[in-house]
Amino acid sequence: MFLWNLLKKFSKNNEKRQVIREVIFRLALDKKQEQLYFESLDILDDEYLDLFYKKLTALIDILEEKDVIALQAKQTEKIREIQEKEKKEEIYNTEFNILFDNI
Repeated sequence: MFLWNLLKKFSKNNEKRQVIREVIFRLALDKKQEQLYFESLDILDDEYLDLFYKKLTALIDILEEKDVIALQAKQTEKIREIQEKEKKEEIYNTEFNILFDNI
């Protein structure tokens, strides 16, 4: 959601082209394929550039949401583990107290 909000702020076509170039560069494609993407980006008219940019920002938003959901699932699992551990310790402490009460 953070990167998506940043990308929404770019409005000029030159800025959009530069952002798209950076995303393509960061994909770590082979040089020939990367060059083809750069060349095709240069021939896009304003309408298709805007459409491509909107789809790119939507994709990034989806990926970021997916990351957030995965992080929340991890945190929930960790919380469950901690709660189970605390429950076992509570049972152990209760048994230990009963033992001392009987001495």
